[in-house]
Amino acid sequence: MRAWIGTLFFAGLLAVGFTVSGALKEEIEQAKTIVAWGEETVQTEPLSAKYAVTLAYKGGTEALYLSGRRDDVSVDGLPDHIRDAIIVIEDRKFNAHPGYDLGGIARAFINNANETSMQGGSTVTQQLARNVYLTHERTYERKVKELMIARALEKSYSKKEIITAYSNVIFFGHNVYGIQSAADTYFNRPLEDLNWNQIAYLLTVPNNPSLYDPLDPSPAFYERKDRILTQLKDAGLVSQQAYEAAHGVKLKATYKRHEIRYPDYMDAVIKDAIRLVRTRYDLDEEAARDYLASNRATVETYLSVSRQTKAKRELSRLPGGVNGGYAELTPNGRIVALVDSEMTRSGEFNRATQAFRQPGSAIKPILVFAPFIEETNATLETVLDGRPVCYGTYCPTNSGNRVLGDVTLRDTVAYSFNTPALAAFARIDQDAAYATADLMFSQWDKENDNSMASALGGLTQGVSPKELAAAYTPFLNGGVYVSGQTIKEIRFGSGAPTLTPSMTKQAVWSEETAATVRQALSAVTSYGTGRYAGQIKRPYVGGKTGTTNAHKDMWYVGLTDETITAIWLGADTPRPFPELANRAYPAIVWTEAHR
Repeated sequence: MRAWIGTLFFAGLLAVGFTVSGALKEEIEQAKTIVAWGEETVQTEPLSAKYAVTLAYKGGTEALYLSGRRDDVSVDGLPDHIRDAIIVIEDRKFNAHPGYDLGGIARAFINNANETSMQGGSTVTQQLARNVYLTHERTYERKVKELMIARALEKSYSKKEIITAYSNVIFFGHNVYGIQSAADTYFNRPLEDLNWNQIAYLLTVPNNPSLYDPLDPSPAFYERKDRILTQLKDAGLVSQQAYEAAHGVKLKATYKRHEIRYPDYMDAVIKDAIRLVRTRYDLDEEAARDYLASNRATVETYLSVSRQTKAKRELSRLPGGVNGGYAELTPNGRIVALVDSEMTRSGEFNRATQAFRQPGSAIKPILVFAPFIEETNATLETVLDGRPVCYGTYCPTNSGNRVLGDVTLRDTVAYSFNTPALAAFARIDQDAAYATADLMFSQWDKENDNSMASALGGLTQGVSPKELAAAYTPFLNGGVYVSGQTIKEIRFGSGAPTLTPSMTKQAVWSEETAATVRQALSAVTSYGTGRYAGQIKRPYVGGKTGTTNAHKDMWYVGLTDETITAIWLGADTPRPFPELANRAYPAIVWTEAHR
């Protein structure tokens, strides 16, 4: 009899829904039955727990949350008394109903009879359906969908699984989801160690997180907390003694801030991990995040704590008003350090990977010198014409308007002269050079950057420190470009297949060309614009400075036999730094970070 009543009730509800929403009618008509639609939805996207992603490196690990602060409790890990408390407060008939409460829905219908929206009467299963599969819009259409999915959930999962899943998606304010994360965040303790006053405190919040703020409890908050305690006592969960000890006691929560070390590096890692999952499984970004979180991902990284720490120390000492980004990788593409001068939390703007600025002369080895040597068999003693010349309406000059004559290629690189560099650029296959730059730089604009001005770094969008460091890999890698990677592999606690990222590897110049450019970059540090870096004593030291017009962007790419580092210094809102630019200040930062 109950089943027939339920079926008739659904029919009536659907009739109202069809009247209100033609869109829902079209959707339902495509499915064989209302029940089949809900079951298909649940089967297509089954319930899954979500966990913090572990980011591992030599010497430690960090935990990063991808979808709010959420680290789910397992079915067996949710204490019985907390499970029972949630049921008492949220849905006393939970263990008896089939996912929906006909009486509750009927009362909601009556209360909303003269309204255009449907609200109230939701069971825990319906709330779970809404939180996981639907939006929170208050319409008949959404309500019908909610009921279909609730029925399917009850068919696919046990009551224990459903209440656990619900406890993991409850919103507790301040970007905290799930009762386990709430216990850790607000009381800094595991679920099983919460006392009844703390449990009631937390269960106060989900009813209206904006009204019942756990970090700013109002008189109404404490009134609701005490009402919950009374309900739990009346249900036999809380003893009279525990009730008297907690009722009327105005405890306050604190906020345990989630901090991760090396956020500038770890932020780039998680973006790379999401990109890898998206590419491998053809997912959108949200689905890729869910895949990492639900499969208990551990991301093994190439982070070097010593390199990251030294670089962060130096960038934290920049003069007032100067921002900076720093990227360091090995010749085979292992990114060992990514540093932003200001970044303290994951998710903030990261100048090591997201600041795209004009590179100035730092682009010359890639766009000019290597192609010139490759195509003409030039040596470092090859003479270039440094006299002033115009290329159409483009009439470049040298720093300080210095007028040159004949200049060797070695000195052109060492002193970062412009006019002889453009004389070399005029002699090469420029389209091939542009294609190489397009391979290396994500923001390369073929329409506007395929021009003579690009040879001196005058790009439309620019390059990031991470990209520029990788662009120099051919000079330490036998002419082979390697794009760079933060991730060694991603393992999954769920047993899902391990993911290993691939890097772009492409031979762009010969070994002989790479060796010649390498020698030229050594001249920069021995007597040229980056000579401050010559203080570093390694088997090999080389570098290249770069400064844009009006000294708004300052660059240094430093090379040793072990790593390549690109440093950008400037201001987020560009402004001149003539004194720092004249001192090649990024080269000083590089030197101090490598002592």
